[in-house]
Amino acid sequence: MDIWGLLSGDRPAFLDGAMGTELIKRGLRLGDPPELWNLEGPEKVLEVQRAYVEAGAQVLLTNTFGGNRPKLRRAGMEEKLEEVNRRAVEIAKEASGGRALVAGNLGPTGEFVEPYGTSSEEDFYRAFVEQAEVLASSGVDLFVIETMSDLKEVGAAVRACREFGLPVAASMSFEPAGGGFRTMMGVKPQDAARALEEAGADMVGTNCGGISPEEMAQVVAEMGSATQRPIFAEPNAGRPELVDGRAVYKLSPEEFVEGMRKVAEAGAKLLGGCCGTTPEHIRLLVRKLG
Repeated sequence: MDIWGLLSGDRPAFLDGAMGTELIKRGLRLGDPPELWNLEGPEKVLEVQRAYVEAGAQVLLTNTFGGNRPKLRRAGMEEKLEEVNRRAVEIAKEASGGRALVAGNLGPTGEFVEPYGTSSEEDFYRAFVEQAEVLASSGVDLFVIETMSDLKEVGAAVRACREFGLPVAASMSFEPAGGGFRTMMGVKPQDAARALEEAGADMVGTNCGGISPEEMAQVVAEMGSATQRPIFAEPNAGRPELVDGRAVYKLSPEEFVEGMRKVAEAGAKLLGGCCGTTPEHIRLLVRKLG
């Protein structure tokens, strides 16, 4: 089964849920990169991913969201880029046991394009193609680019992933703004969908951000008005709330699934969870909507 087979049915297909918040529950210190545990705590990463497979996830994302060179450099792990990414694919494949596809996960570099920062589109492209090459050569089935806010950065990521002949899904994060929704860099959902399609993404979507699943349904509907590409959606377990200086996500699996019904009705074909979601959120999602 490939991603197109999963998306060919009448019902949604399912991604996994959060990794970072699950590893924090298992002892990852706040501020430490989750990718560190591909090397120092692989059994914990494996435990989380196996739980998602048991819950019914059909696509597992590798623990490589921050596995690009700029992000790893700031974490003091730059020299471990290949090892971090390759090991992540091995863990995900072991967790999958052939029951789920493995998606190479790419996230933002944390840098800003000129004139807001010092990076160029070519800098972004080089960083993403380096990471994508390791993921592709390690045997991922597709790429999932997440939590992007800038069209130039996400465009470079899509362009880099397309070099390897695998399906590419690309997602942007939205916040409430002026009665609608925009990314941190001011991109509207319809504009995001058009730009992602033009960049070459096979699937377009939205994840994370400061919005609820119900609000994400509105974003999905707006994206769907601007593209014919399949849409995927991964909301957080509710809007983040600050408790003792850390973000907490309080939406129960039942509440999450009620919001996800609206996301599916809005047109999303591939459903999963982002920050704060757990295997229980995904299990109930699969049971109710699968």
